[in-house]
Amino acid sequence: MNYQFHPSPRPSSLELLTDEQLFNIYELAVQAKASSDFIQIIETVLSGRNLLNLEEQAENLSYREKE
Repeated sequence: MNYQFHPSPRPSSLELLTDEQLFNIYELAVQAKASSDFIQIIETVLSGRNLLNLEEQAENLSYREKE
């Protein structure tokens, strides 16, 4: 499917979620192996909030703490 997500003038359901709720949905979607299109939409919303890199940094930090 060659679909590009473009935020509408009205906020989508994902855009109305808090950062924490959006992270939780993202983690569950990845764990459940949801469609790549759905995961990409969530990543777009996270990127728009400048949070996608923060999550990667947090994962790297928690990985280092386990070592």
